[in-house]
Amino acid sequence: MTGKDNHFLADRLYQMALRSFGREQTETARSLADACLEICPDHGEAWLLQAETHLYAERETAAIACLVRAAQIGPTAVDALYRLTGLYLQAGRPVDATVSARRLLAIRPSDREAHYLLAVALSRAGKRTEALVAFRELLAADARDRSAAVEAAWLLLGERQFGEGWPLWEQRPMPDPFPGAPEGTAMWTGEPLEGKTVLVLPEGGHGDIIWAARFLPGIKAAGGEVHVKTRPALTSLLADLDGVDHWVGEADSQCDYDYWIPILSLPARLVVSDPAHHSPPKLRSIPAPDGRLDALLARAKAPFRVGILWSGNVDYGGNADRAAGLRDFLPLAELPFVQLYSLQKGPPQRELIEGGFGDLIIDCDDYDFAETAALIEALDLIIMTDSAVAHIAGALGTPVWVLLDTFAHWYHGFEGSLSDWYPSMRFFRQSRPRQWQDVMARVSDELVKFSDEPCVISQHRSS
Repeated sequence: MTGKDNHFLADRLYQMALRSFGREQTETARSLADACLEICPDHGEAWLLQAETHLYAERETAAIACLVRAAQIGPTAVDALYRLTGLYLQAGRPVDATVSARRLLAIRPSDREAHYLLAVALSRAGKRTEALVAFRELLAADARDRSAAVEAAWLLLGERQFGEGWPLWEQRPMPDPFPGAPEGTAMWTGEPLEGKTVLVLPEGGHGDIIWAARFLPGIKAAGGEVHVKTRPALTSLLADLDGVDHWVGEADSQCDYDYWIPILSLPARLVVSDPAHHSPPKLRSIPAPDGRLDALLARAKAPFRVGILWSGNVDYGGNADRAAGLRDFLPLAELPFVQLYSLQKGPPQRELIEGGFGDLIIDCDDYDFAETAALIEALDLIIMTDSAVAHIAGALGTPVWVLLDTFAHWYHGFEGSLSDWYPSMRFFRQSRPRQWQDVMARVSDELVKFSDEPCVISQHRSS
């Protein structure tokens, strides 16, 4: 068979593979693409399709390997490098993403999307100064680039450069119309509020809302009457907030508001420049009924009660980077003076349910946020990855140790062990993406120092 015949057969196999993939017959598509590549190893489209079939089956490493090969083949190099850069970022490999983005720019030096991908990769790799320069260049060319604006805002706010950061933060994409915004009512952009009524609407995750609730008294101080709509899950927890004149429920009739504003826009509108001037919000804690909290505490087999949580909302796009697994927390169970209490909710709770840990890790199931707050107040310490519960513990003043990934939320800054926003919060930062072993080793060492049980600690150290 001639080389021409080989290429003709390879193309036929590729077309068959493509049709199979379109019909979601992914394993058939993979087999056909593999046969194509046996005949024609430099068939770039087949390598790209192989990558897609592996991604469909959640074989991320295999997909990356296929894209690396497609990136070596001229006709498919650009497409492969685009996908490869994105997949490296998704996989928590920002250094590799930086390399592939630079290769892409070597081929397409004027490609705006490639410059954006490089800037994102640099920021995730900890090259924040270089990344910020790149985002500023993108914004200089197009001030309406919302993606670049939000990325730049994240870096600036994390570095406490609030004056430049807040205006860029205000360019974040928001739904239009904004959910709950009264029709025909203007969004507040800083106008005088004396005698005006403002509706504050929820935005972001539960933790974002808890964090931003501290700014509500600022609207009140500016002379506004403050009406707040929140989410049902937070209603009890936030019921005692300062600066709120009226809570708006789902069934409430429409009021004549002068302005509305998303809660995450409050710091920009109030020109917040120093976190120390904005104390954490006052939260309501409600012990669970029927003595359930006392019963949970009575189950402790060790004197030092530590709450743990290893994952936030699994639907959050960045959860794979910030979340750990229950297995990462198990070394804490080896400390004989520690009783672990799981505050985990949602799908990751299955790790505890299926683990058979008994009272090594006491499951605190069926708590709403206000009841969780009461439990947190009753514990000695909370150790967790970043999620809404960290904001609750920080607002309550309970000592909370937050385990942070290499590109933490800007609330927590990018360096240091103390929080600007919560005095009782302490940070333990990753040195490598998605690697928690060294973090947990430091936590274990510090936990021994932190405990108030010196005789038990002494016994533990000598064992």
